[in-house]
Amino acid sequence: MILLPAAAWSWGPLGHRVASKIAEVHLSPAARSAVRDLLGPGVMLADVANWADEQADFRESLPWHYVNVPIAESRYNPKFCQPGGCVVGKIEDFTNVLRDPKQPRPAKQQALKFLIHFIEDLHQPLHVGDTGSRGGNLIQVRFFGEDSNLHKVWDSQIMEHHSRNEQVWLWELTGLATPRMVAEWSKGTPEDWATESLADAKLAYRTPGGKALLKPGARLGKDYCNFALPVIQEQLAKAGVRVAAELNAVFK
Repeated sequence: MILLPAAAWSWGPLGHRVASKIAEVHLSPAARSAVRDLLGPGVMLADVANWADEQADFRESLPWHYVNVPIAESRYNPKFCQPGGCVVGKIEDFTNVLRDPKQPRPAKQQALKFLIHFIEDLHQPLHVGDTGSRGGNLIQVRFFGEDSNLHKVWDSQIMEHHSRNEQVWLWELTGLATPRMVAEWSKGTPEDWATESLADAKLAYRTPGGKALLKPGARLGKDYCNFALPVIQEQLAKAGVRVAAELNAVFK
C-alpha cells in the first residue's frame, strides 16, 4: 500500500472508518442503492473511506485534504482555498461529478471515494485552522511522554489513547447522533462546517481553558485529552451524518 505523507492525513484509518460507519446507518434507501451500484456488492463506505490517503501517485490531490485558515479569522472564506483546490472546494467539485449524468462510471466511483473522505477531513479542526504551523505539524509536543506533533495528536493519538476498538467508538458516536442532532447537523454547507472546525481549532492550539497558544515542547496529557476527546467525538459523529446527508441529497 502506498500512503500519502502523514501531514496530509486526517483522523487516521480508525477515524475515517467509524465516521463512515455512522454515515452508512443514515443513508436513504435510494442513496444506499446508488452507493452499492458504484462500489460493488458488499463494499461498504468504511471500506473505501481511507482510499484518498493511499493515492501517493495522485500528487495534485495532496492540498485537497485541508484548507489553511488563520485562527484569527472569524469564519471560513473562499479566499483561503488555494488555486489548486482545497477540501471545501473539492467537496463541491466531487458532489457535482456525482450529480452529472454525463460523467462516466469510473469518474463517479472516484468522486464518491474522494467525497466521503474529504467531508470527514473537513471535520478535523487542524485541517482547517492554522497558525502558520502547517496545521500543527510544525508544533512539536510531548503526548503522554511520547514525541509527537499537534497535528498527529489530533489525527489519531487522542483517539487511540481513548480506545483502538472500532466498536467502542461506534457505540459512543451512535449515542451522540440522536434524531434531533442528526436533523440539526444535516443542515448547512461545507463552508459552514469549515467554520465550525475553525472554531474548534482556535481551542485546539491553546492550553485547555486558557488563552495562551501551545508552545513547542508542550506536554499534553490527561487535561488536554479531557478537553479534546469530546470535540473529536462530536466532530466524527457530525462527519458521518453529513456524509450521509450529502449522498442522500445527491441520490434523491
